[in-house]
Amino acid sequence: MHQENLSITQYNETGTSHMENNNVLEAKQIPLVAMDAMNDVHREELTIVNCVSAAIADNNGAKITELCEQWLEHTKAHFARENTLMETHDFPAFHCHHGEHIEALQGLETIITAWQENADLEALTIYVRRTWPEWYINHISTMDTVTSAYIKSCL
Repeated sequence: MHQENLSITQYNETGTSHMENNNVLEAKQIPLVAMDAMNDVHREELTIVNCVSAAIADNNGAKITELCEQWLEHTKAHFARENTLMETHDFPAFHCHHGEHIEALQGLETIITAWQENADLEALTIYVRRTWPEWYINHISTMDTVTSAYIKSCL
């Protein structure tokens, strides 16, 4: 089993983490899109995922579970808002973008279920630190960039 060298982080009273060495991405690495509200949601999700990564580094199972639930709920709301915007403004590539949301949500649900049922830390770690960051940057760079420009032009 492959294990990464990870530094330990400490949580403050609000449950946020000081995790400079465990961030999967930095906010400046996320491409900006035409709509500020979308950029805000992207940064919020990144903050949650970076906290999941820090909890993994701490091997804090309870915190991982709590943060994964928060991540899943945030992602569902994020995608629902985007899907509604795309439908409201008749975005031409709705089905393609929506399809990516369905696929990404299924992947997230699968990995979180595996964590909840089997405490599969290795699979979660790979998803959080490799799979998700690559997908996230690609999705924002392509789907969200085009979508936000289109919707902004409709407003």
